[in-house]
Amino acid sequence: MIKPLSAFIANLNIACKILFSMLVIAMFLASFLGLFSSVLFARFYREDTYVQTADSVQVGSQALEDSWQHLLYNVLETASSPGFADMVGDAHGGDLGQYRQHKMTLQEYITSLTLSNALLDSVVVVGKNGEVYSLFTKTLKKEAAPSEYFGLDFSYMKGITWFPVGESPFRQNNLVIPVVLPISQLPKTSYLKVVDFPEEADVFLFLFLDSQRVNERLALGQSSYSDRIMYIADSQGTNLSLTEDSPYYELSASRSVTEALGRIPGDGSMELVEDTADYTIYSKPLNFGDMKMVCILPKDILYSRLMNMDLMIAVCAAAGLLLAALLALKLSRFVTRPFHQLISNVKNIENNTYDTPWEMAYHDEVGHLNQAINSMYATIQQQFVRIKETERSKFRAEIQLLSEQINPHFLYNTLECINMEILGGHREEASSMVTSLSDFLRTGLNYGNEMIPIQREIAHVRAYIDIMNHRFNQKIRFECSISPELERMSVLKLILQPLAENSIRHGFNQEECCADAILMPAISVRIKKCDDCVLMELSDNGCGIDVQKAEAALHPENTEGTQKSHVGLYNIYQRLSACYGSVSIEFESIPFFCNTVRIRIPGPEE
Repeated sequence: MIKPLSAFIANLNIACKILFSMLVIAMFLASFLGLFSSVLFARFYREDTYVQTADSVQVGSQALEDSWQHLLYNVLETASSPGFADMVGDAHGGDLGQYRQHKMTLQEYITSLTLSNALLDSVVVVGKNGEVYSLFTKTLKKEAAPSEYFGLDFSYMKGITWFPVGESPFRQNNLVIPVVLPISQLPKTSYLKVVDFPEEADVFLFLFLDSQRVNERLALGQSSYSDRIMYIADSQGTNLSLTEDSPYYELSASRSVTEALGRIPGDGSMELVEDTADYTIYSKPLNFGDMKMVCILPKDILYSRLMNMDLMIAVCAAAGLLLAALLALKLSRFVTRPFHQLISNVKNIENNTYDTPWEMAYHDEVGHLNQAINSMYATIQQQFVRIKETERSKFRAEIQLLSEQINPHFLYNTLECINMEILGGHREEASSMVTSLSDFLRTGLNYGNEMIPIQREIAHVRAYIDIMNHRFNQKIRFECSISPELERMSVLKLILQPLAENSIRHGFNQEECCADAILMPAISVRIKKCDDCVLMELSDNGCGIDVQKAEAALHPENTEGTQKSHVGLYNIYQRLSACYGSVSIEFESIPFFCNTVRIRIPGPEE
């Protein structure tokens, strides 16, 4: 059952295979992507966290408001006592004569007020003339003016004012939250009132709330569901209750938080102050003092719950994706394996290593493509064989024709000259010419071998120059320089001799130039390695080279009237191009000094 099904799929076209593969992968992914709908649980957690936070803020603010109302009631009751009213009256009139008496009298009232509320740590009364009333059991740290005494800034004080948490002015050195009530006596009465500005006050009633107890009261709304940090802030957003040892103290004092709190309207509802990746801050106005209850909600526990849920989802998703990946891998390999084989076949064809054509078992588009490649490869191989045979025949014919264009006329003249030397009785000259001609022909008639050692090519040039010196009674000096690493190199034969022939015919010909001015005619050959090529230079000190005509002779199809007069250069260039492919011939001429032909051919393989 499985084998016929795989065969059926394998015989489908490529589009159907890809569609089938994607549908199978999508089916498995869709099944497991449903698990990710659990993001709704994350939303549920967040909404539930908000509800819990709102309840906590409500419980904490209500507890603080109840404690404050109770404390304020006790303060009003204390302020209504006769002894307290008399003290305020004397402070209003500037009478300090009863200071000791008032201090004794207020001990009972201050003790009663301090014990009346658990939040209250201590009470201090300061008159506008600097008199201070506190419990005998509590020792103040120093004596100073009221504003300096407690380290408080009265400049922005208005009515009952809460100040940020700080050290207690008593030697117990605990942390307290100062609350200052500026009290003044109504004119011509014994009644007291709380005034708005410090300069209108006769006395200042300092209530020092225990910071730890206040924070405990705020923490009544805490639950195990999430850890929350609550503190009190004034209308400007300044933290009043959070101590410096709290990890969130710097956050509460940050400019962004205080400015955001200052913009929150006091309409009684809980508002979002700031929400980041690490925490969320909410605020709710309190019913007294134009202050706000602030709640910092760290997201650690929320993230922990979400992480556990995400872990479960990730495990399920990983299992599903693993199954989908395995199936997709199997499918992709099944679909792409023939293509890989085709790519390998094409590379083998490119590298000429495709010895045995690969036959595919199926008959889909890839199978048809494979058949086309095999057929194309067979056709190309046949064409290569034909082209090689044609090019080989053409090359041999061209080489034979080019060689025949150079040799006959020279051979006839040389034999005629040898005959004249023999008839004239010059046997040594005739013998020398025969020897030179023998060396010359030994290279030219090398039984069809086109590549000869470079030393033999130099001997060929030397033999030619010796023959020409005999024929025309010239004394052309020949020099040769070959780099040691190139001495065993093989080159195409009959390359340098035509260049030497041009030097003698055109450079030292008395009919074409002032050859008499050349006292010591010379031809030199230099062969050396230059980068990745071999440089062959043939130089003479003849009457010079017409560089433009010489360059035009290399490409006679682009000019007219140059092929017949420069057939030697054309033949050399054609033979070199047919043999090496990439070659270059350059000309440089300084008449009667140095006329050079440079040939660059590919260097020998390492």
